Amino acid sequence: MKMDTLQSTSNLHVSAAPLDTDAVIEAYNVSKRRVIFVDFNGTIVMKEPTGKYHKREMLGTVGNKPPQETIKALSKLCADERNVVYVVSGDTENNIENAIGGIEGLGLASGNGGSISLPLESGKVERKWHNSNLGVDWDAVKNIALPILSKYTARANGSYVKLTSSSIGWSYYSCDPEWGSLLASHLVVEMENELHGFDIRLVTLKGVIEVVPRKLNKGLAVKEILRNSDLPDFILCMGDDVSDEKMFTSVFSLIAQSSAEKVINSGGDTSVPNYAFTVTVGKKPSNASYYLGNAEDVANLLIKMSGDQALRKGSKSWDMDDITQSMFA
Repeated sequence: MKMDTLQSTSNLHVSAAPLDTDAVIEAYNVSKRRVIFVDFNGTIVMKEPTGKYHKREMLGTVGNKPPQETIKALSKLCADERNVVYVVSGDTENNIENAIGGIEGLGLASGNGGSISLPLESGKVERKWHNSNLGVDWDAVKNIALPILSKYTARANGSYVKLTSSSIGWSYYSCDPEWGSLLASHLVVEMENELHGFDIRLVTLKGVIEVVPRKLNKGLAVKEILRNSDLPDFILCMGDDVSDEKMFTSVFSLIAQSSAEKVINSGGDTSVPNYAFTVTVGKKPSNASYYLGNAEDVANLLIKMSGDQALRKGSKSWDMDDITQSMFA
């Protein structure tokens, strides 16, 4: 069983440069086929610090949405027929739909890419989700994992379990940090022992432990979406934590493959994206080429790409007292 942790990024380089948003907008404006991938929580929704004491029910969640300015920007970007726009999240289908599912033309991926909903057609209100076959008896995994997680949830005020179609998570984001971290270390050992016979891996993010199929990652969604789209000449991919790293490497893989095909098919019509921007949120070890400071900077980039004026720093839209946050990326 493979264990993925924040420490596993220690072999990654620190993003080389802050993103030049003017260069992004210039490249966007001259491009004819564009694909945009953005993570949800921590990227278009700002995360709050760990240790906030919010009691949640077992399997409960809190609904959260990006600021209205960001939703407006996404709507305008999706309305441009030259654009393919997807939000790729680790959250549940219901939560993502409730937050941004009504945006026409927006594609969604939930459960870290385990489920994909194609861009919502004009006039339609109901979304259809397509689940990936990841080769794991997920019902059997849940039968073992949920009683264990229920036990730990009872021990930690503020913790809760969250289910998606392809992941089982235990969030201690809102617990006392020391107590939550101690319980998490014991939980990891117990889950590894009990689930050793399944083709799964445990992923530890900040304040969250997830059980996911070994084959599952956000890069799968990126690859599938790009395979089903005309090869773009502009790609923008943004995310804030370790679960987004596979999106970045999948973009690089596409570029490498396209370049190789262009060499092999010299004289043919194989093209390579002219512009590709992979962006992590916050300066930290990452496969991304660039970084932005926080989710507000991401919002401002999307807003400017849509043709509107950027938010003023410290805008009321980002007042943490006014935004209820979810704890999953």
